[in-house]
Amino acid sequence: MPTKLSRYAEGIMEAAWLAAMVMTPLFFNKYSSRIFEPDKATLLRTLALIILGAWLIKVVEEGIPKNKISWADSLKTLIKTPIVGLVIALAIVYITATVLSVTPRISFWGSYQRLQGTYTTLSYLVLFAALVGNLRRRGQVDRLITTAILTSLPVSLYGVLQHYGIDPIPWGGDVTRRVASHMGNAIFVAAYLIMVFPLTIGRIVESFNAILKEEHGLGKHVARSTIYIFIAALQLITIFFSRSRGPLLGLMAGSFFLFLLLSLYWRKRWMTFTIIGLASVAGVFLLLLNLTGGPLEGLKNNPAIGRLGNLLNTEANTAKVRIYIWEGAAEMVAPHDPLEYPDGHKDPFNFLRPVIGYGPETMHMAYNPFYPPELAHVEKRNASPDRSHNETWDSLVITGGLGLAAYLGVFAAVFYYGLKWLGLINSNRQKITFFAFYFGGGIFSAIVFYLWQGISFFGVALSFGAILGLIGYLTLSALFTKQSSDTIQFSSARSITLIVLLAAIVSHFAEINFGIAIVATRTYFWTYAALLLAVGYFLPQRGEYLAKEIKTSPSSPISKRKRGKKYQEASSQKGFWNRD
Repeated sequence: MPTKLSRYAEGIMEAAWLAAMVMTPLFFNKYSSRIFEPDKATLLRTLALIILGAWLIKVVEEGIPKNKISWADSLKTLIKTPIVGLVIALAIVYITATVLSVTPRISFWGSYQRLQGTYTTLSYLVLFAALVGNLRRRGQVDRLITTAILTSLPVSLYGVLQHYGIDPIPWGGDVTRRVASHMGNAIFVAAYLIMVFPLTIGRIVESFNAILKEEHGLGKHVARSTIYIFIAALQLITIFFSRSRGPLLGLMAGSFFLFLLLSLYWRKRWMTFTIIGLASVAGVFLLLLNLTGGPLEGLKNNPAIGRLGNLLNTEANTAKVRIYIWEGAAEMVAPHDPLEYPDGHKDPFNFLRPVIGYGPETMHMAYNPFYPPELAHVEKRNASPDRSHNETWDSLVITGGLGLAAYLGVFAAVFYYGLKWLGLINSNRQKITFFAFYFGGGIFSAIVFYLWQGISFFGVALSFGAILGLIGYLTLSALFTKQSSDTIQFSSARSITLIVLLAAIVSHFAEINFGIAIVATRTYFWTYAALLLAVGYFLPQRGEYLAKEIKTSPSSPISKRKRGKKYQEASSQKGFWNRD
């Protein structure tokens, strides 16, 4: 039973997870020896400990509910909960990889340069679990989304200031040609902003809906929409000023999902066909732009889009760095002779490395025997790669085949349930088709790139194919799936929230396979995954996000149990592209 102390604990948890959304993008200390990532990770760890402590106080204060369900049955229920089972599997893989790591201490605490060890990963998972276990109201979801959007405003503004040379801090590198803002890297700031842009568009859509529907308070909604349009414009400008290809590709993939899903929500077939047509034109344009000696060769020198013309250019310096790193990573995860430690003894778990990896944050320590000599000619000779610039290779190196399966599984679950709760996966046939497109697209692409370019392209090809599979499934669903005309029981806010969260996660998934996942983007990913689960599954059972006709009213009270039943009935419908 809730008490005054348990409510205080809930308030502390909410304050801490809101602080994580604010501080991981914004915080940096120019007087620190490690200005950006490690300091952000330390902050997140502290907030995760506060959340965990407050949660324990709440549990002790309220007591464990007495019921006849055994611990074994409770565990089975937890594992069967959407997304949660795969998150638990990922945590187990990380812990196992840490215990069997070539350097368990560094794997747990994290490297000096990144601090992204198992401790930090578990902090992300604590944030995810706390949100899933303690979000109770739609207002809490709205606060999180508002916090994310408003936090992006100073980040975007700082990037614009940098571009025009009025940055008050004299950075060592050039931050006018490619802005870095609060992240210290042009790729990092764009990777963060593409995860917030869909949420901002969602708020613009909600504001315009309110303007069209409400006669009173019109000025308030106009002002609100104007603010969000301004923030969205700044986000796009800063992304453009970053000149980063990976995040831009992620933005394109996420925007396709965002606007296509919105066209389905609005039931505008002309908009659906237009978006698919524009996406097809954009795809053909990118292909022609990357052809050597093609009809668009002259555009490769254009400062605005020229970098997108080098996606297939394996002779560019940055491309060579990645390819050589991938070659070394491929040798690392293949069977080989045991590594030898400085004291002379050999790696006792060498036979397990393809399965469980070398441990989090150990790539820079285990990579030297596999270092391609050519890599020294395209980057600093004293540099030892600690990341592959591709999440697939990073997963294989640090957590092996099990980690890769868990990582792909978590994203597959997020995409699957997101589309399911949006009414686009309703039958076993559609379920099989979705997974065939997702995993089949990845495997097919990996085989094609292996035969074409070799094993080093396996990582980027696997993720690229999975993304194309997602796009293919959504396109076919939009064109050929007939939406139900039944009366639907959910509010429009639920559909819009699910759409923007799913689009943001798609953007992130595309981007991390061309770059490096950072503290801010990982924090936002796990927060978005928790929000997706809460909005799509848990909160409707508590009576949130239900349509007006079945909500509790003073004249006709509906108990939580009845509202939960209404949710179960509504979730069995074939779609819920409704509006209040």
